[in-house]
Amino acid sequence: MKYRAIAVVTAVFTLLFCAGVTLVSSDQVQKYERYQQHESMQQLADLPEADREAASSLNIDPNTFASHLPVISIDTRGQEIPGRYLTDENDGMSHDENGVLLTSLAADGRETIPVSFELFASDEDDPAAVRLSDDPQVDAQAEMRIRGHSSRYFSKPSYQLKFTQEDRVTSEDHDLLGMGDGSSWALHGPFLDKTLLRNYVAMSVFGEIMPYTPEVRLIELFVNDTYQGVYVLMETVRRGDDRVDIKKSDPNSITTSFIVKRDWLSRDSGTFRDFLNEIRETSQPLDIVYPSEDNLTEAQRNWIEREFFQFEKSLYSYDYDTSDYGYWNYIDIDSFVDYFLINELTLNADSGELSTYFYRDLGGKLAVGPLWDYNNAFNNYMADDYSNYNGFIMMRSPLFFMLLKDERFVERTIDRYKELRKGALSDETLISTIDSAAAYLEPARNRNYLVWGYSFDPELVTANEKLSPDERNPKNYDEALAQLKETLLERTAWLDVNIEHLRQYCHESAVKRYNH
Repeated sequence: MKYRAIAVVTAVFTLLFCAGVTLVSSDQVQKYERYQQHESMQQLADLPEADREAASSLNIDPNTFASHLPVISIDTRGQEIPGRYLTDENDGMSHDENGVLLTSLAADGRETIPVSFELFASDEDDPAAVRLSDDPQVDAQAEMRIRGHSSRYFSKPSYQLKFTQEDRVTSEDHDLLGMGDGSSWALHGPFLDKTLLRNYVAMSVFGEIMPYTPEVRLIELFVNDTYQGVYVLMETVRRGDDRVDIKKSDPNSITTSFIVKRDWLSRDSGTFRDFLNEIRETSQPLDIVYPSEDNLTEAQRNWIEREFFQFEKSLYSYDYDTSDYGYWNYIDIDSFVDYFLINELTLNADSGELSTYFYRDLGGKLAVGPLWDYNNAFNNYMADDYSNYNGFIMMRSPLFFMLLKDERFVERTIDRYKELRKGALSDETLISTIDSAAAYLEPARNRNYLVWGYSFDPELVTANEKLSPDERNPKNYDEALAQLKETLLERTAWLDVNIEHLRQYCHESAVKRYNH
């Protein structure tokens, strides 16, 4: 199993009792196995001299192109890739009757088109430049569309891929670059993130803290023999031995393992309204990701809704901190602690409300995760400037607003923060990961900005493709990298001083009206 724990810190201690119930009785700090591409995959320096020179160049001609990174080539067979937002006669956004933003469709009315997919990569035992004339490691058919929310506005889009057989329906699994078998994949195209690294670094670092964090690989992309730049090939959140490893659903059983997501409403969402919707604490629905809509029975849907509803209701009830009805009877506390800290550190304002997943194994407790979408983190939101932000951003999430009312959750969070700052979330670990990933990427990002370099000038992009105000936009790659590191160091410095101030949210004066 890919998410094998490889280290256990043997500090065992008893924490925090309430009415005889232990919130955390033993602390087994796990570090999860993680393949770090920028450290373990071939480096530019590993290549023979002629290959190294070719892979260092700015050449993007498909006939002579060379890279030390893996390369993906996609042939759309003469079709336009669907998924761009549609506008009305007044150039406003088009919505359906449910308020869902409408996107373009393929000529046959489908949301995807069939494409030919090829993946090229070097042999680990024989370092060499990667070329489109090589024999592909993977040669397959896939269904393709543009994906994302705000990123659909970008000139450099992100894509969703699903490998299928010729019938365009039957899924087909492929192992891409050692990430394990899967049919569904994402190609994230960093555009607003001028470092090209936010998602890659986030998944690489935090994947050692939280299980099932999607694997990522930096690649270069060609579509119809036209160079598209640096992309991040990512696992998507799905159930599987190499994804979220929970028990397979049995359609003959009412109870089931499940994965749900809180995000923007979409046309293909199998959504349900939960307790937070009912009490108007959130407007974002929940979507059942697993079991899939084709395999989900009505009885299972109702059961999942009831289970999630019961957890949220317990959190918002007067009994939220009692032994019989407390919220901790329903959730994996440590996953919520780690999720809180990761998203506080990254200033990821979407977390808890958008791009937020939850999963539960049959017979287990609800966990938050896997992590998803850090393109806007570290002060990279278009309209919201978090420079010198002084505050806890996760208080905006209705779930964490209530979790922080509980003294035991707060104390566990403070202790865990101090623990992680000595290792996985130390300044040294974070900055060295950014620096080494940037160095690894250098020739490829130079080629990327041969195509997309104009985007450093805010006057040459649309309002939906830049930070606001214009002064926030970096003028070059070095400035973008410096901004990322500066934001990170300022945030960790603030948290180091203020993490214990989380106790203000569980103080009796703050929780009196919530207590029984």
